Amino acid sequence: MLENIINFMRKRYIGVDLLNGKVRAFEKKENTFIDKSIGEILPNIFNPINNENYWYDINAMEQLLNYVLSNAKKSLFRPRLVIAIPFEISDIKNKASIVEEASKFKWSNIYILSNFMCAAIGSGVRIEECRRKIFIYSLNDLTYFGLVFAGNIFNVKILKRGYNKLTQEDIINNIGNLTDDASKELPEQFTNIRLSKKDLEDVTIGWKLEIERTIYLSIPTNLKNVFGLNIGKNQLVYLEYENCIIEGLKDAISKLNTMKIRKG
Repeated sequence: MLENIINFMRKRYIGVDLLNGKVRAFEKKENTFIDKSIGEILPNIFNPINNENYWYDINAMEQLLNYVLSNAKKSLFRPRLVIAIPFEISDIKNKASIVEEASKFKWSNIYILSNFMCAAIGSGVRIEECRRKIFIYSLNDLTYFGLVFAGNIFNVKILKRGYNKLTQEDIINNIGNLTDDASKELPEQFTNIRLSKKDLEDVTIGWKLEIERTIYLSIPTNLKNVFGLNIGKNQLVYLEYENCIIEGLKDAISKLNTMKIRKG
């Protein structure tokens, strides 16, 4: 009984969204406990914020992650960090840099997701299905296009144009590039890991199927339906936008919370 209580207390996660010049942080079963602009927290560094260079600023990241931890509820056990980062900096080197800075504040574990993956999950795309889907996530200055399939993302393209300037032609052209570049063979992500015969068969068959003709677009509510309901032969579905990153982080934490903690 005591061991179960201790394990429950240990499985404490804090979700952090530092995207778009804001700090939003929450715990699994609690409301957001931080929702501020980075300019409010670090006025000497960002006044005003006009880019996202703080992801590369070691001093800034150090202060932001420390701010989150110092404002969280106190506990005997160190919390685990689940953080969303921009897809374009999610290579191994930059991930390691963020993890290194986070570790200085003694988080018990760090989990990193790209904003594109978080947005897909949080906006309601069923990413676990073995059928390739086109997902578009548009920000104020960038738009991401990619395929989601069996819990992974592929062929992500980034257009340096946000939702206010995005056109139907942009969508058509980038989807064309996306589908043209998609491999006909099953990606190595699936062939280099141990899968059951049944699972391998499912992903192999699923990858060879035609890409789903529904385009999933995450865009601000006031712009919904601006591109109509169809683009060519594809149906256009508008998804949740405002809280998709936070909802994606919550989903990730929910799944992590069901995993068993290793002893030792």
